[in-house]
Amino acid sequence: MKRKMAAFFASLAIMSGICGIAEHAEAAGESNTCIMLKFEDDTRFDKVDTAGTLSDLIMEKLMNSGSFSFKETKPLDKNMEKALYNERVAEFRNARTAINSGNYNVLFEGAGFAENKAQSIASARLGQIVSPAITQAIGTENNAEYLIQGTILNLGTGNWVDPEWAIASMAKSYFAPGLGMALGPASTLLNVDTQKTGIGVQADVRVIKASTGEVIWQERLTGRDTQTKYNFGGMISIGSDKVNNEMYFKAVNDAAQIIADTLIGAANEGKLFVK
Repeated sequence: MKRKMAAFFASLAIMSGICGIAEHAEAAGESNTCIMLKFEDDTRFDKVDTAGTLSDLIMEKLMNSGSFSFKETKPLDKNMEKALYNERVAEFRNARTAINSGNYNVLFEGAGFAENKAQSIASARLGQIVSPAITQAIGTENNAEYLIQGTILNLGTGNWVDPEWAIASMAKSYFAPGLGMALGPASTLLNVDTQKTGIGVQADVRVIKASTGEVIWQERLTGRDTQTKYNFGGMISIGSDKVNNEMYFKAVNDAAQIIADTLIGAANEGKLFVK
């Protein structure tokens, strides 16, 4: 009888422990609820809607990771830049009134001139405050504590894609590894030029605490796709130097993967959700 009672209480203790862990995990998940906003595109190519494609890819990768408790399964199309602009219009009106009255204290002590206030969503940095009125409204409406948001800063070709090489530049009079051996003695008569082409997507990614508007995590990340064209003495060409749709999508997907991996890593290390 004593053995049965001991086994019963042992089982009860184990079950209590399991339930406690489950409740803790559930509570942690609830306290870290978040939504992802559709990225903003701050480039001249915004009509291409790279932001929409990038946002969908990131969302899919984050949901598959199981590291986030999302309240929505799709990125929300909330234009925070427009909301911030409308808020600043009101601030400018107040500033004009202050200037007309000669009371500059009202002007420079206003919320719009706070040192830690982000002047735009594209320029928001770690520790800065994006309008709490806007972030609180989004968080309350979607029952989420944290907002994942990003801004595409660069898109296309250019030296910024990879500092290690100049895109579309010619590196003359050297042989690519293995090509000289493949051509044999004839290779000594050929001048091998290489033309490296690439396309990149660079974005600032942020996690914002909805209740305060504070940027609690931020990284600048770049995805890219590259290809190389080899010219042998002007007679033979291998590869391509043309940017095409496949390269564009690979660059966007690479950016999405890098962003998702970085967010997942930060979440698993306990760096994202700050109380």
